Amino acid sequence: MWRKLMILAVLLGTLLIGVPGALAQEKSYSADRFDVDVVVQNDGSLRVTETVVFTFVGEPFTFVFREIPTSKTDGIEIMSASVDGRFYPQGTNAGQVEIEPGSNVRVTWHLEPTANTSHTFVLEYRMLGVVEQTDSSDLLRYQPLPDEFEYTIDSSTVTVEYPGSASMLATPTVTAGQAQVDRNGNMVTFTRQNIEPDQTLVFEMAFAQGSLIATPPAWQARQAEQNALAPIWIGASLLLVVVGSLGAWWVWQKHQPKTVAGTAVRYEPPTDLPPAIAGMLNSSGVSPSWSNALATLFDLADRGILSIEEIEDKKWYEGDDFIIVQEKMAPSDLRPHEQGLLNLLFDTKQGRQTSVKMSKLSTMVSGKQWKKFTNPLEAEIKAAGYIDETRKTRRNWILGIGGTLLVLSVIVLIAIPAFLMELFGAWPFTIAVSLFILFMVWIAVGSWLTVLTDEAKMLADEWQSFYGYLKDVTRKKAAVGGTNMFNRFLPYAASYGILHDWSKFFQKEGWTEVPPYFRAANRPGHDSMAAFVAMSSTSTSSGGSAAGAGAAGGAAGGGASGAG
Repeated sequence: MWRKLMILAVLLGTLLIGVPGALAQEKSYSADRFDVDVVVQNDGSLRVTETVVFTFVGEPFTFVFREIPTSKTDGIEIMSASVDGRFYPQGTNAGQVEIEPGSNVRVTWHLEPTANTSHTFVLEYRMLGVVEQTDSSDLLRYQPLPDEFEYTIDSSTVTVEYPGSASMLATPTVTAGQAQVDRNGNMVTFTRQNIEPDQTLVFEMAFAQGSLIATPPAWQARQAEQNALAPIWIGASLLLVVVGSLGAWWVWQKHQPKTVAGTAVRYEPPTDLPPAIAGMLNSSGVSPSWSNALATLFDLADRGILSIEEIEDKKWYEGDDFIIVQEKMAPSDLRPHEQGLLNLLFDTKQGRQTSVKMSKLSTMVSGKQWKKFTNPLEAEIKAAGYIDETRKTRRNWILGIGGTLLVLSVIVLIAIPAFLMELFGAWPFTIAVSLFILFMVWIAVGSWLTVLTDEAKMLADEWQSFYGYLKDVTRKKAAVGGTNMFNRFLPYAASYGILHDWSKFFQKEGWTEVPPYFRAANRPGHDSMAAFVAMSSTSTSSGGSAAGAGAAGGAAGGGASGAG
């Protein structure tokens, strides 16, 4: 008996807990209508009355807001705000309206919590200086509906009444959205139905010049003054770019080595330099990249120290992955950067390991771990006498100028809206753009300047010729050399950053022999060369981490509307 009662109690409790969820309604709202009455005044201002009927469903709503931009106006004056015929005084409590001035005047009705009901919101305001002057007319360009709203509107009627003394030159034109246009005397009506969120309306009405305003509104006069200064701002910006670029060119001419590169094509490595150092010379000896590490990896594998194996047993959702294995103890005659790569691959916080997944390399190519390889490589480059310290200092100084120009462009970009835009409009932004262009120019010059000595630069030019040959092979612009060309030049292709192109080219040429240190998964119909190409792609990407408002523009009105 007691057991049955307990079971019944549990069932009843579960049912009662589920009732609120079943009865709860999703919070939503829509507008039955959004009507706008506009009365054009003889001074070019507008007296606007917006009437919106909102239907609220679900959880209680506590506010409704309307934002009205002041752009293309001489200001906006809020006259009154009401709900269901009851005028709201200013304040932030329920039953009051909050008015926040700014570039967008925001009106917020604070409501008593309301749900599953409809309310009528009326907002009256005056927009100053809306009608503008053109060369041939007094033009009213207006956006009566907001352009940012998340609710649907069943219907909207916009009426525009203008003075009888004003002479309309042509039928009103709808420039954004769609509406039925009707004219009766000095009144024009725009009607729409079934309006989706953010579907706005913009129209233009042209009147005989001087029939509405005698002088342009203040914002238009100010804009004309600003535009008159445009040639000065543009000229100053262009002058800044020209002078700054000439300065960068002078620096380039003065500090770039005058060595003359040979014209002979190198079909073989010019010297016996390790591929990582050859790649460093090819990039002007600036800083090691993941490509140099890959070159060292393949070079060590060629010498039997490492092997690469494709992972056969992997989850269906995992991509291609490979394991790098240290096959034997490192010989004592390894170069410091070669030993550094082994330390990078196999030294962990848990101790020395003998294998590592290629997909894990991206976590190594950062911070202090990456320096296990880069520091000894840079030290070898310096010890070999390849680096000119004066040129290195000069290059850093030039890059510093580029960084300073970037900082200045950001400062100007921030300062313009705060101090200059009111006086000069958007034209001062051309100065910020000029500074950013100069930043790119000086950074490019600094990046192109070599830090190598003249002797090292001549050696680098020879290696550059060999790189050009390898690149031409992948583009079918040069013939393949020996039968073992793919394996023999693979470390250099890796150091030059063309590993995947190199492998893909030979695969397309029908090459099937992979290096002896690479072991593909033993699967029926599995192509070893295809697996090697996949490995080249994986290895390259694993370390890669190291190394509707437009239509409405230009019109007064618009803004945003919503509730919550």
